[in-house]
Formats: sequence, structure tokens, C-alpha cells
Amino acid sequence: MPAPSATAPASICIVRLSALGDVVMVLPLIKMLRRCWPDARITWIVGRAALPLVASLADEGIELIAIEKPHRLKDYLALRRLMKGRVFDALLCLQASWRANFIYPCIRAHRKIGYSADRAKDLHALFVRERIPSAPPRSHIIDGFFQFAETLGGTRDASDYAAPWGLTIAPDARAQSLLAVAHCASKPERNWTPESYAAVIAHAWRVHKMPAVLLGGPAENDRAMSAQIRQNLAAKIPITDLTGQTSISQLAAIIQRCAVLLAPDTGAVHIARALGRPVIGLYAVAPATRTGPYLKTEYCIDKFAEAVVRFTNNKNAADTPWSFRVHDPRAMQLITADEVCAQLDRFIKTHA
Repeated sequence: MPAPSATAPASICIVRLSALGDVVMVLPLIKMLRRCWPDARITWIVGRAALPLVASLADEGIELIAIEKPHRLKDYLALRRLMKGRVFDALLCLQASWRANFIYPCIRAHRKIGYSADRAKDLHALFVRERIPSAPPRSHIIDGFFQFAETLGGTRDASDYAAPWGLTIAPDARAQSLLAVAHCASKPERNWTPESYAAVIAHAWRVHKMPAVLLGGPAENDRAMSAQIRQNLAAKIPITDLTGQTSISQLAAIIQRCAVLLAPDTGAVHIARALGRPVIGLYAVAPATRTGPYLKTEYCIDKFAEAVVRFTNNKNAADTPWSFRVHDPRAMQLITADEVCAQLDRFIKTHA
């Protein structure tokens, strides 16, 4: 397939289906692409579950193609038929997994850009033609997404990641004096303890008269964690438990209304960042600089370096690869409730 003659891409296709936080973190890349090439046609193949959160992009000229994660050969053949007759100047392969990798042969493009070897997996290199540069040490996931646009010839600007990022949320979402607690991550190793959450929620009410709202998905782990948090609270501590009761769009609206979000490494963190809401982030499995709220980690507690030394064979976190994680259930327990309460106190003093 001959390469197009024009330097500026006229059509760009992005593939990122999940997870929820990663989908949100694609939004600064969308802003960068639109700023660098305002006339380019942008198509985003996104997971159907995440579509409600980014649906408003369609009103701004972004073509959104929502699909379920492919599981069988017929799913890929259906996508191939859907994309038949279309040829993009560039395909940005933002997901490196077996399921996602087999999507890329279904889409025709002059350039297929994927991850560097340090971030690729599942034979990702076989499905792309170009690679972004290796990740700088401690760089964020969003920095990696920006590298795809830079490989096309774009340059990033501070306006690309300035909030808001363009999420679809309900109207009249004014901030209130509420502590939002998104207590469960998709991987249990990233979770904090229910006793510690309860201690912070009690402190928020007793010291600051700030009530809390629990946010989580419908999974059994989320419901069990919320029940344990409530069991550890005294009867007079007010709390609203919305675990398993909100859609993705409603989750975003609630986060927008809250004063601050308390959460481990989970998608709600990136929703809050996209909406310009502060985050008290809890990090030990991975560093906050890599997976936390992009360039807004001032209230995060980061125990990654300590966890690396204590629970792995590595002597220094700086010597670990970009994709390194501490897969030990004790890592998150390095974070104490007192430390989190101190961050909450600092946040409230700063925003008084």
C-alpha cells in the first residue's frame, strides 16, 4: 500500500477498548491530535462499556465505533467487514494484548504505530509497522499516549492535558463538600484495607464534618468491601453507599460533585483528573507518577519505592523496568490511615 503524499495525516484511527481509566486517559491524546491536525478525520474504536463516558465526542466530530471485546474469530471477521473499504493514514495501536492485537489486521492503514518493546506484550510487534520510542523512566501512561501523536509529527502542549478533558457527564454537577471513596481496583493487589478506609471516613466527618459516599461497581468484591467498610464505622458516621448502583456516566457526575476523591489505582482516579477534581491516591503496586492522576499527584501517597525494596528482589525502584509492578498483597498495607488523614487535612486547609 503506497504511503500518502501529504505529511499531515488526513485520517487517524485509534484503538483503545479498555480499561475504563485507560479510555479516559486517551482523551488528552484526542485533544492533541485535534490541535495538531484540526482537519484530520479521527475515528476511535472504543469498548462499548466505556462509550457513555466519551459519547459527547461524537458531537465534536469524532467518529466513535463501539464494540465488545472480541472473543471469537467471528468477532474479528465482523469488525473486518465493518471497516471494509476504509483506509486510514495512521492507525494508533494503543492496546497491546492478544485480543487487541488481532484487531489491527482488520483495519487498513498506511502507518500502524504500536508500543516500544518495553511496553509491548503478546507479540505486539508482529501486528504493527512502527513503534513509539521507549518509555522515559517514571513516565506516565498518558505520556506514552502522547508519543503516538509525536511519532506522527505532532508536538504536545500544556493545553492538551488541561482539564476538563471532555467527558460526558450530567448537567449541574457542582462540587459539594463530600468525600468520594472509590474503594476497589480491578486487581485486588491494589486495594487498601476496609478498616483503613473506615478510619479516614470517620476522621473526615469528626474533624471536618465531611460526609462520604462509597463508589464501586457491581462485582462481588466491590460489594463485600463496601459492606466491610460500613461494618467498621460507628453508627453516627454518615455514609452513602452507591456501590453497584451507578452507570459510568453517573459515576462521573458524582465525582464531579464531590470535593475530593480517595481511591487506589483505579479508573475513577482518571475520571476525577479529567474533570479537574483533586485526588488522594493510594499507590504501592505501581508509582503514582506512572499510573496516578496525570501531573496532579500532590495529594497522593506513594509507597512504591519502599514496596520494591521490601517485597521484591530489587534493591532500588529506579532500576526496575517501566512496566514493573509489586505483586504482593502486603504492599498496599504500607500506607497508613494516619498518612491519608494528614493528606485530607492538607487538602481541606489548602482549599478552605
